[in-house]
Amino acid sequence: MGEKIADFELKHRGSSYSQDAAGNLVSTSNWETEGEMDIYGAVFGTLSVVHAYENPDADSGTCSWAGEGFSPDGTKTIGFQSGTWEKEGNHKWSLKMAGKDSREGDIYTESHIALETLTWSGTVYRA
Repeated sequence: MGEKIADFELKHRGSSYSQDAAGNLVSTSNWETEGEMDIYGAVFGTLSVVHAYENPDADSGTCSWAGEGFSPDGTKTIGFQSGTWEKEGNHKWSLKMAGKDSREGDIYTESHIALETLTWSGTVYRA
C-alpha cells in the first residue's frame, strides 16, 4: 500500500435499483461529504454493486465508484475505481477498490459501509 492521501466519510443520499442482462440486481447508491475532504474538497459520487439473483445473501461481490470532488480553490477532480466488497457483520461491508483520479493518478481505497449509520468511511492511498 502506498502513501496515505486522505481519510473520508461520506453520507448516503439515495439509491436506485435495476436488473442487468444476466438477471442480477444492480444497486446504485449516491454518496456525498458533509464538509470538505482533504485534497478533494466537497465530494459527490455513485457506488454501483452487483448482487447475484440466485444468491442474495452472498458474502462478497464486485463494486465500482465514479465521482468528483470540488476543491475550495475552484479546481475539480474526477475519479473512478472498481473492486470488491465483503460482509463484515450484520449490514456492514468492507470495500477494497483501485483506480485513478485526475489529481493523484493511480489510487487504492480501503473502506467500510454501515447501514445503521448510512455512513461510508475509509482511506485513499497512492497505488
